[in-house]
Amino acid sequence: MTRSRLALTVTAGAAGLALLTTACGGGSSTSSGTAKAQDPSVLTVASAIAPNSLNPALGGSADPQQYFFELAYDTLIRQAPNGTYTPALATKWGFVGSDSKTFDLTLRSGVKFNDGSALTADGVKKSLQYYAKAGGPLAADLAPVGSIDVVSPLQLRIHLKTSDPLLPLYLSRPTTGEIISPVGLARTSELGTTTHGAGPYVIDTAQTVSGQTYTYVPNPTYYDKSRVHWKKVVVKVIKDENTTLSAFRSGEVDYALGDSTTAKAAKSAGFQVLSSPYSIMQLIIQDRAGTMVKALGDLRVRQAMRYGINRDSIAKALYGSYAKGWDYPVLANTSGYTQGGEGKYPYDVAKAKKLLAAAGYPNGFSMSITVNLTGVGESQAAEAFAAEMANIGINVKINVPANVNELFSTYAKFPAMMFDYGTGIAPPYAQGNDLLYSWGNPLKVSDKQLDTLYSQAASSSTAQLQEQGWQKFEQRLSDLSWTIPMVSLEKIVYVRPGLKGVDLSATNLTPDLTTLYAAK
Repeated sequence: MTRSRLALTVTAGAAGLALLTTACGGGSSTSSGTAKAQDPSVLTVASAIAPNSLNPALGGSADPQQYFFELAYDTLIRQAPNGTYTPALATKWGFVGSDSKTFDLTLRSGVKFNDGSALTADGVKKSLQYYAKAGGPLAADLAPVGSIDVVSPLQLRIHLKTSDPLLPLYLSRPTTGEIISPVGLARTSELGTTTHGAGPYVIDTAQTVSGQTYTYVPNPTYYDKSRVHWKKVVVKVIKDENTTLSAFRSGEVDYALGDSTTAKAAKSAGFQVLSSPYSIMQLIIQDRAGTMVKALGDLRVRQAMRYGINRDSIAKALYGSYAKGWDYPVLANTSGYTQGGEGKYPYDVAKAKKLLAAAGYPNGFSMSITVNLTGVGESQAAEAFAAEMANIGINVKINVPANVNELFSTYAKFPAMMFDYGTGIAPPYAQGNDLLYSWGNPLKVSDKQLDTLYSQAASSSTAQLQEQGWQKFEQRLSDLSWTIPMVSLEKIVYVRPGLKGVDLSATNLTPDLTTLYAAK
């Protein structure tokens, strides 16, 4: 993503960050423009990234990644805006017994995929097995699945190797829950450019230019016509936030993720600007044992990095009123949060240098980091982090992947990654799975105490005991400093007047494009 007007040099430091504060629009301005109303026939959405593939098994589950899949593929279970689970391709589901290891599904009858093939339990089994082995970034979500029994043409039973109460969540989101047709599974080479789903739309290849514009038209075989609101849905790849705002003003775009630098202008132009606490911009340390960069294996070094960050300055400079400095692994008032858990690593350059010296690095050291491309402003956060580290003697070299495909294939080769991690939508169980047993821990570094706390919290017999367990888990994660939190962010979206269904809230931080409709 190109945001050159926020670029920082490695030597800029906090003072350089302060100079950028005026570039960030606040969230309190009022609308004064009269933007063109929503076209009732065509929805056009801007995405800052292009998909590495149209194959849902290889994609990500957060927006804007999910845009390219959720239009054409229905999930087994649907998560409503209020956070509850509702029927989709499955009409009934649930764990059998008390150990969360056996899960039954009953499928909707009469469902056809856009290629004409039928939804069956055998087909769903093969789709889930394909997801688990396709190599996508969240394939590990299905790692606990041991076997799948086809009970009847529309019923199947999933046997888990280990208890996983989040299975309904995994079956409700892209990368795991969106079912691919038997025809598509027989032609996996086609899944990158065509769609084989049972969703409300289908890709129109004649109106699609890979990497630029993706056009979806209604799926004639879709089972619920009431969810088809548009004659056409177009997703345009626009990598620059100022270009996105210009596209809104000219009537070319109706919905997009926003950012703090253009939010005030978007409001003034007459667009609705919605925001909600969402994520933590943080550096995820992958080389926790110091196999790539020896210094990172020392807790004192990781703590020095946390003391060396002027979080409030970064928050103000990069995100204006849509962020605040934050040094805890989860957001305030979410599961796992302990009141007062944050604030243990105040900005203290002298203490950071003292810790580095005690660890044997009085002159600092060098390291490289890569940048995740799926959020907004991660490259700028990486530059800000590098500037802060330079002040305590750590030289940081930043790698920005050219595209999502390169990101997925190379991120594990770097000792750390700057990531806008959506802790607002990832409960502690999912966060722990990500950081301990999935993509967030490619070198498979473990901590026995953390593993025990994770297991105990996940298997707690009551909600109260479980929450207490997750608080202990997050405290231990913070003590290990395997992540370097910088700021807590609000998610920002821009919405054209007359576009409805954008229910951005604590339980719906990644609105599904299929829920959007034009006011009548």
